[in-house]
Amino acid sequence: MTFNLVALALAGIAGASFALPMMYFRGWRWEHVWVGQALTSNLAFPLLTLALLWGQFRMHLTEFSVARLAVIVALGMAWGMGGTGYGLSLVLLGLSFTYSVIFSVTTLFGALLPMWIGLRGRPEHLISFSLGLGLCVAGILAIASAAARREKETSGRAAKSATLAVPVPPLPYKAALLITIAAGFFSAAMGLALVVNEDLVNHLVTRGVSPAVAPLIVWAPLGVGSASVSLIFGLWCAWRSSSARRFIDAHPGRNWLLAALMGVLGFGVLLLYGWGSTAQGHPSKNASWAVYMTCFILAGNAFGLLTREWKHCSRRTHAELTAGIALLLGAIVSLAMA
Repeated sequence: MTFNLVALALAGIAGASFALPMMYFRGWRWEHVWVGQALTSNLAFPLLTLALLWGQFRMHLTEFSVARLAVIVALGMAWGMGGTGYGLSLVLLGLSFTYSVIFSVTTLFGALLPMWIGLRGRPEHLISFSLGLGLCVAGILAIASAAARREKETSGRAAKSATLAVPVPPLPYKAALLITIAAGFFSAAMGLALVVNEDLVNHLVTRGVSPAVAPLIVWAPLGVGSASVSLIFGLWCAWRSSSARRFIDAHPGRNWLLAALMGVLGFGVLLLYGWGSTAQGHPSKNASWAVYMTCFILAGNAFGLLTREWKHCSRRTHAELTAGIALLLGAIVSLAMA
């Protein structure tokens, strides 16, 4: 159990660290960074790993139909839409706000969608479940209020976590908030893909495939769907801004190394979470998700504070942020107990 908890905690920290390299790109715009991370984290690493380990999978794929593959790719495209909104939000609104709001919205819809479409029954502890959803909404509202106050107090000075040029015009706070909420909704497609294909992953594990890599059968096509959205949007933005040559002309060694680092962090999250939530002695699915999200939100907000996104804010704004984080953590614990 200790190993599983460590793996889940490391997955949360790796996920929160994913955006940090975005501060150190030189000569690239946002779209170049997003194309680079899509190529590495969504395509190269999952597909290469699956190819290297294909011998463990090919004898156990009688249940993997074309229809199942199409559903996973479609969910991956929805996840890619959420990821694109997430990437824009990181630059428009900062690390701590983006992490808190997007992943609390993802948690909210991740809990509700499987029940709405009939994949999961009513939770055993309905009061705890309802309390968790209420705390989640309250936490989102508190952090959104703190971010609105930050916008007024700093005149936008602290809102951005990076100096990357973005392919959208300057947006008012409410419009950026809508993008963030929509990104959280579409990001729930990743968790939904795991729920839909839980039987396939369990089948592979019972047949001897390592629990650390069994979810690759879902991650790989999910990444293809996600990358298709990110690459089309990113390359279109690069063409529109007449900056496509920057992929090879603007500090290529430094920038592609940073893109690879983002890929390692993004793919590492999938491996660590898959291992921690399925290896022998693992906690329940709800508890695994709670440990992961708790570490993700705490680490993300710690990084936001370390990068001084909230430096010029009043005590009241800091208090609202802290209250929002506390509400979100309470929501995660309550949902884990449901």
